[in-house]
Amino acid sequence: MPPRKKTSVKRPRGKRPVKQETHYQILSVKPSATYQEICAAYLSATSNNPTDSAIVADDEKSLRVQRAFQVLSDTQWRAEYDKELRTARRRRNARVIEDVCLLGMVPFVDEERGETIELIHQCDCGDYFSVDSVELQKLGYKLCKDSDHVWFQSPEEPAKEYTSSSPDYDDDDCDLSFGFKCLGSVVVPCEHCSLGIRLSIDTGLKAEYGSW
Repeated sequence: MPPRKKTSVKRPRGKRPVKQETHYQILSVKPSATYQEICAAYLSATSNNPTDSAIVADDEKSLRVQRAFQVLSDTQWRAEYDKELRTARRRRNARVIEDVCLLGMVPFVDEERGETIELIHQCDCGDYFSVDSVELQKLGYKLCKDSDHVWFQSPEEPAKEYTSSSPDYDDDDCDLSFGFKCLGSVVVPCEHCSLGIRLSIDTGLKAEYGSW
């Protein structure tokens, strides 16, 4: 019997996720750029010079340029944006060592930042894994609170106040049998080292405030 002819099967390639440009990349400046360099880059990007017509003609690109300049030209906004970039970089590079749910985190309200809720979990290095409600909101997850507890709420669910008189409330295991659902997960990097934990975003669980 003649040997079978080898055939190669081409597997369909999925689309690679589009990498989002940073404000620095949009203006073509380095993260260490000075205010003057940022202004010069913005003027170059928005000028009516024919060499820049592709940028001017593209409305979406023009809006991104405007937003990038708005953030990077303001000292406070730029500092907050740089912090977000560092957190995102640590999140991508973190080595995940543990999976935790809301009950494994210690929530508390950051009084200096108003209503911002912070979730922390101690790392072996002595520092903390930390993520707050503002970061979670930007990632698409809503963290709710009352006077004693915090919980994740599904986007399609109406707001609900959980109290000790609610039939869904369970003081023993801090578990709400109401509407348990996993919405996803978020890698939370350590503030000091390269480790991270994977926080499961589950509805139906509540956690009591901790003491700092």
